[in-house]
Order: sequence, then structure tokens, then C-alpha cells
Amino acid sequence: MGLLGLLASAALAWPLPRVWFEPLEHRVVVDRHGEVLHERRLPTSGHASWVELDAVAPAVVDALLASEDHRFGWHPGVDPVAVFRAGIANLRAGRVTQGGSTLAQQVARLLAGRSSGWPGKLVEAWRALRLTAHLSADEVLVLHLNRAYYGDGAIGIEAASRTYLDESAAGLSVAEAALLVGLLPAPEARSPRRDPKAARAARDRVLDRMVATGRLSLDEALLAKEEPVELRPRTGGRLAPHAVERLLAREGAQQRSTLDMRLQERVEGLVRAQLSELEGRQVDHAAVMVLDVATGDVLAAVGSGDWDASDGQVDGTRAPRSSGSTLKPFLYALAFEGDLRPGEILPDVPLRYSTTHGVWSPENYSERFHGPVRAREALASSLNVPAVVLTERVGVSELQQRLQALGFEHLERRSVEYGLGLSIGGAEVTLEELTAATASLARGGAWLPARWSLDAPVPEAEPIIEPEAAALVLDVLSDPLARVGGFGRYGPLERSYPAAVKTGTSTGYRDNWTVGGTADVTVGVWVGNFDGRSMGEVSGVTGAAPLWAAVLDAVTEREARPLPEVAGERERLCRLSGLAAGPHCPHVVTDLRLSHHTAPETCDWHAPDCAVDWPATYAAWATEQGRGAHDPACRSTGPAHIASPADGAVFFVDAQRPQARQRIPLRAATPLGARRAVWRVDGDVVAEVGPPFEWLWQPIAPGPHRIALEIDGRSAEEISVHVGASAGR
Repeated sequence: MGLLGLLASAALAWPLPRVWFEPLEHRVVVDRHGEVLHERRLPTSGHASWVELDAVAPAVVDALLASEDHRFGWHPGVDPVAVFRAGIANLRAGRVTQGGSTLAQQVARLLAGRSSGWPGKLVEAWRALRLTAHLSADEVLVLHLNRAYYGDGAIGIEAASRTYLDESAAGLSVAEAALLVGLLPAPEARSPRRDPKAARAARDRVLDRMVATGRLSLDEALLAKEEPVELRPRTGGRLAPHAVERLLAREGAQQRSTLDMRLQERVEGLVRAQLSELEGRQVDHAAVMVLDVATGDVLAAVGSGDWDASDGQVDGTRAPRSSGSTLKPFLYALAFEGDLRPGEILPDVPLRYSTTHGVWSPENYSERFHGPVRAREALASSLNVPAVVLTERVGVSELQQRLQALGFEHLERRSVEYGLGLSIGGAEVTLEELTAATASLARGGAWLPARWSLDAPVPEAEPIIEPEAAALVLDVLSDPLARVGGFGRYGPLERSYPAAVKTGTSTGYRDNWTVGGTADVTVGVWVGNFDGRSMGEVSGVTGAAPLWAAVLDAVTEREARPLPEVAGERERLCRLSGLAAGPHCPHVVTDLRLSHHTAPETCDWHAPDCAVDWPATYAAWATEQGRGAHDPACRSTGPAHIASPADGAVFFVDAQRPQARQRIPLRAATPLGARRAVWRVDGDVVAEVGPPFEWLWQPIAPGPHRIALEIDGRSAEEISVHVGASAGR
């Protein structure tokens, strides 16, 4: 034997590195109370998932050898025949199509890590030779059976068998053994939970190889192919898989999460229930985050509707999506810090803006314009046109800087690229960013990032929004009367306890959101499809809002502290102009004004005879609406009509609320001298009243209803409304 042979023999005989055989770490994720959320069963000597050959069905060994290394035991760790065939196939294809690696090479890769490129292949081959020189064939086989990754967190055949089939590896049938072995080259792509067709095709290829190598008869293979791929329920299931994967990326054998396991279980059940309600509406997924306001702790998190779906491992809490209208609260907070009063009028009329892409005319979700609208109602009802006007007023760059300070890290483009549409869906945000930013409103304007681990320090909250402005935004978003024009009453947005909420729907119904909460907890919900497909006209109030309401109810159990109080003063305002109420204003409202806000001037829109001197901004809109010089709320010489509710309005009835608190106000605008009004619903008289001709109507049955008004025996107007049952409880 020459010198080279002696060196090779010495190298082969040199003891294998001890680190190759050290037990792998057993990883555990616990909730905030110490209960186990997830236990990753890694193979360690003496651990329940480690199996010897006599504890594995013979069909598993046959399938593995036929599929991966049918000359196992014949070669010294490297199969020269397989290497030669793979080399010829790769040369013919002009690319790498076959690997030719043996079980020993695969074990070497599992023990020492993967090496890249052709030099890496040579290193793996050398390691395989050393393994075969030191270990018996059975020992190499046992290492492979216990170290190989089968997907879905399962390392080793025993863990895979229990994960997918909920049984021991000793009891696997031929078809089941072939199914699991078929996962090995690409376990995630061939997962039977995410792609049953691919898993079955891989299983059948393994069965064919077993026949080709003489380990199975053709009849037995045909019989096994007829066996359906049936995944049996896993013991205990898997909670919070997206959050668990995030936490397992951190160092340490045990991760103490901020999650509450009991709440997590409830939230995951509510997600499944809502997606079931939306079945047939082209909705695949939903994501939810529940944050503790005081600490930013994530109490519950759902990343998708189904982890086992083909795209279910996408984490919806971290996926950037179109924001819809969800950024409007931060726009209004910035404006309230300036001189915008919630009672101030903003224009909701047709407007045209010149952009680099041409002329742009913003529209509301309802495709209607409302004329002069109080800022309170514009925000609560999520009107787009006033938001665009306000964005122009505060500045796109200033709004973008504020949003970035609130943790919106995906707003990386130049402000000119976002333009005036920044607050109405022109940007992408993540659910995590949005929920954390919204929680800052309940924290007095101080921002904290979402905290996932109890071992992570609680950072000091960073003041971003002035406390008075933050409290004022919450006051608006918790005002059920202010949102009537956009959402009606008694729907999922209205809870029995103090709660502020904002919805959002992106263009084409691709995403919808609902985010908000109480003084103690903030809940964010996204509903949609990860591939960007449109949903079946599912809006924020019908898709995400019912789930938001159900989750918030689960957290608060219908009790909550009051939201932060607004340190301001009340002012009497003209309902139409938003100015201080004058002697001729027919409809007066009260609203808040912060200490630094300038007091409004007295209304000069109204004359003694109820005529209205419309400002130029609203003149064309008033004429188009047929209002001319007449205030619709004023009893004058104008025609009688129904002032409220609006034609087409939608209302929700909650079976868990007292009926007396769910009546719909019917209001009339009548000429001077009118004496009596008759209100009819679906042709039946529900009230005969005198001035001021108002009646609180109690809906009896859900569905469409016709409301008609008669004044002094003459028909005035007839409108349609819709009454539905609340879906949020």
C-alpha cells in the first residue's frame, strides 16, 4: 500500500466528530402562563420519537431503500453506478436533474450540514465513506430514519407517522409507508395536507420503484395505489403555527411567548367560523392580532385561515396588503393636532386633481357625495373625498413621516409616488403594523412595537401623537351616531361597551380590514386572499368586522373601561355649516373643540326664511341634489320630504340588545304651517304625529322595507331601507 493509501486508510479510521452525534435540541414554545403551545419533537437518544429498526414497519425500510438507495449495503457509502448514471443524465439535460446520493451521503448531510456546489458534493461523499467505515448498515439506516425531515415540523419517521397519520411507524401499511417516504425529497411541496394530488403521485412513484427493485409485487402495488390518502386527526392539533415559527427562530430551547393559549384557541375557532360564514364568497384566509395596549404584548395571533392550505403558511400578520381606509385615523389625528375641529365642515363633492397619470376624481365607497360633512362624520363613516381634501391640507410628506414614526415600515417610496391617495388605499401595510399603530391611540398617542416574547424587554413607549388628538380620534371612532351615514346602526361595529373601530376595503374587494378596540386591548383583522384574487363583494363591515366583534367580545367579555376622555369643551354648531349656531340655524348639534382649536365664527349660511346661501364649493352639489336655496332640515316653503333615514340605508338588529334601544328615528323636513304627519312602513301606518313629525320605529322583521311619509293628507316621499341581523356576536 502506498503513502496515499495509508493516508486514506488513516483518515477513514479516524474517529467521527462527536458533534455529529450530539442530541438535537428539544424546542418548546409556551404561552404567557407556562402552558405548552408547541413542542417540536426532535430526535434525541431516549426521546419518544427515536425508533430502532424493530419499531418500524418493514414496508418503510423497503420503500426507503427502493426510492433512495436500492444498492444500500453493497457500496461503501458512495454508489459509483448511481454517480455515473446521474452524470450522464445531467450532461444530456445540460443541467442537474439527478443527484445519485446514497443514504449514507444523505445522513452525512443531515449530521454535518449541506455543502454547496461540486466541491461540496465531494466533501459529502468523503463523509459518507467515513460513516460507512465506522458504522454498520443498520446503524446508518437508523440514523436516516430518525434524522430525515418529513415536513410540517416532523423530524424522523415516528414523528412523521404521528403528525400525518396519528399512528406509530410500526403500524404503517405499504401505502402509508410509501406516502411518507415519498415526501423526503421535497416535504413542503408534497405535503398531503397542502397538495394531496402531489403527495399521492409521489407515493405511487415510490410504489413503482418498490416493484422495479423486487421489494413488492405488482398486484400488491396496484392494491396499495387504490388506498386513498386519508389524513387522520392529529392529537392535540397545532396552535398558533405562524407565531410558533417566528418564536422558534429565536435562540433558546424554551420560548416564553406572550400568547394566551385559551384565548388563542377561541380566536382560531372564531376565524374558522367566520370563513365558514363567508363560504362561496371567494374568501380563503383571515388573519387576526390581539394586542395588550399597556405592553404591546401579542395575546393571540392567527396568520391564515388554514396552515395546511397550499398557501396557508403565508403569515397574514406580516404580509403587506393594500391599506384601504385604515390609515384615515392617523390622518385625522395629525389634522386635529393642527386646527381641525371635529365639528368643522369638510367638502364631500366631486373634485378633480391633476396627477402624473392624468386627471383623478376621488370617489366614496358608496359612489355618492354628501356635500358639507362634519369631520366627525367624515371619519366615522369613512368618506374618501374629505380624506383626500384633508391630506392635501396637512401634506402628503407630513402624513407619510407620521405613519413611518408609527411603525409603518413598508412606506418606503417617495411621498410624491403615494400622492393624495395615501390615506385611502394608496399604500401597503401589514396587520402587525396597523394593529400596533392603532393601539397607540388608546395609549395616549405613544407607540410600542408588537411584543411576541416575554423574554424580550418592554421598550419605553415613544410619544408620537398628541394625547388630546389621540383621544379625540377614539371619541369619533366610538361614536355610533357619527357612523350612521356609512354603516347604519347596531351592526358588528357597535358594541355594548366603549370601543373605537375603523374598517377598510381595498380596490376590487381584494382586502378588507377592521381594527380597533377598548382602552385595554386592540384587535386587528384582515380578510382576503394571499394571491390577490378579489372576494365576492365582501367589504370591511361584512367580512372583517363580524370577526373583529367576535374576537373583541371574547377578550373583553362585554365589559371594558371607558376610552380616554377628551380634554376639550363643547360647542353649539349649525348642523349644515359647522359654524357656531346662529339665530336662524334650524338644526343645532354639539361637538368637541380642543383647547388649541380656534373658535368658529357664527353661521352666515342661513337667512330668517330658511333660505341657504351656499358657498361656492357646495353650490353645484346643492343644485344637483335639488336643494337649491333650501336647507333640508328647515321647515320652510320647500317641499316636504324624509330627512332621515337616507334612501338605501342599512340597519342591523342585535337579538342580544333590548328592543327599546334599537329603534330607528324617522324624521321629516316639512313646510311652515304643516300640521300632521303619517309614517307608513310597508304600507302599514306606524305613527301619526304632529310637529316636529319625528317617530322612533322599531323594526320587527329583517329584510327590505319601504318607508313612506304623508304630510296633511298628501304623499311626500317614499324610500327603501334594509334591516339585517347582526353577524358579530
